[in-house]
Amino acid sequence: MKPASRIALSSLLLGAFTLAGCAPKLPIDEGTLVIALPGAPTSIDPRLATDAYGEQILQMTHAFLVGKDASGSPLPDLAESWEERSPTEIAFRLRKGARFHNGKEVTSDDVRYTFEWILDPRNRSPHRAAYEKIARIDALDPHTVVFHLKEPFAPFLTGMMRGIVPAGSGAGGYSPPVGAGPFKAEDFQPDAAITLSRFDGYYGGPPAISKVVVKFIPDSNVRFLEISKGSVNFVLNGVDPDLLGAALKNRNLVMEEAPGGNVSYLGFNLRDRVLSDARVRRAIALAIDREAIVRTVWKGHADLSDSILAEGFWAHAGGIPPLRHDPAEAKRLLDLAGYRDPDGDGPKPRVTLSYKTSQNELRRRIAAVVQEQLRQVGIAVSIHSYEWGTFFSDIRKGNFQLFSLTWVGISDPDIFHLAFHSTQVPPEGANRGGYVNPEIDRLLTAGRREPSRERRKDIYRKVQLLLARELPVFPLWTGRNILLRDRRLAGFVLTPDEDYASAKGMRIENLPGGKAPP
Repeated sequence: MKPASRIALSSLLLGAFTLAGCAPKLPIDEGTLVIALPGAPTSIDPRLATDAYGEQILQMTHAFLVGKDASGSPLPDLAESWEERSPTEIAFRLRKGARFHNGKEVTSDDVRYTFEWILDPRNRSPHRAAYEKIARIDALDPHTVVFHLKEPFAPFLTGMMRGIVPAGSGAGGYSPPVGAGPFKAEDFQPDAAITLSRFDGYYGGPPAISKVVVKFIPDSNVRFLEISKGSVNFVLNGVDPDLLGAALKNRNLVMEEAPGGNVSYLGFNLRDRVLSDARVRRAIALAIDREAIVRTVWKGHADLSDSILAEGFWAHAGGIPPLRHDPAEAKRLLDLAGYRDPDGDGPKPRVTLSYKTSQNELRRRIAAVVQEQLRQVGIAVSIHSYEWGTFFSDIRKGNFQLFSLTWVGISDPDIFHLAFHSTQVPPEGANRGGYVNPEIDRLLTAGRREPSRERRKDIYRKVQLLLARELPVFPLWTGRNILLRDRRLAGFVLTPDEDYASAKGMRIENLPGGKAPP
């Protein structure tokens, strides 16, 4: 459906829902917050979850050993303090009185168990590689846990931003393990919704809102209609930019916008015969008119990126040569790579590729624009969209040629190790394209061992310049964070990485009849 037609239809339906006397009793009128996510999580277990949707739910249901502020710097959470006894020995002091949803106090045994479970290769945790520098974990007393490292490891503390589960918790498939966060999971229906209830025993004080329903709604039109009629009242980065104007005609809704920190990128399978050639990858990048996509599809609500680190992040490198839209140069590079135009102005392509994406409507529209832009330089692209779980599974298995994803929640430049070190091919890490470069490996290893932030910044500058030249992925844009919410909701804090931790401080104001939330 074309954008203009979608807006017209949406406006018509919105009017139907707001006719006087036709509005039904809504969840927010009863004190229930309803959130819509654009997809369903593949896991709600802090030891296994890797996608944004799972992480966002965990930020509401689980307490983390170490928290973070809006810039990603460490903050106390379950650990009220920590001490670096030596470069390879770090002790955490747990706060007393923090409890899991089952009433059990959180102790050092639970912390040790959580990380030892991740480290056990039999459990196949996708986070195992992040903790490979841990030699052993000692629970000295119920509230003191000491991590011993094999060698100094600069990003160690940011790795402690992990949800803790009770000792003995197995992996229950779709059933989330017990947490110690502000909300507890009551009912999880995979691919549909999860219901959360207020945890009165939360150490930081119980949330103001007693019930949260998180719906998984892949279709952007359905998300728009649900927030328009009030059956959903909170959508973060889930309403297409071309529908925002229509949504704001509803006087019950307000929009907040803030800088983002999550970078979308185009991924290449470097094991593929065609895409293993850096000239082809650069040709694809030059053929994509990102400025036009940001202007027409994003309606200006995004900023071009030159790295998977957003501009403003402390380790983001300045001086990366820009990649501007240049279809003539793209054709020249394809010629050099041996993919010449077979028939001049005829219909035959130089090469044919497949592009995988999710069923998110915005992502599919972007894929269609990229398809047309690549066609103009002689690259035929077939688009394949899948529900989130199938799509992400294919990407982790390396079953793709081209794909697009977004890096979320980056708190340390060690993300480059996870994404590009040659040892980090899934399931060990997130080097999904199979990139191998000994110089990158050397720099990334050095960056992990270097304690000085300034020297680390220089190391990662070299990493980003190399990646910009070789393009194992093509950074596209940093989306701005756009929150569409019922105007009666207050207390949520927008952060660059779309963190949901501040949901515990949300409240519902001005309920019918002056009633206060339960």
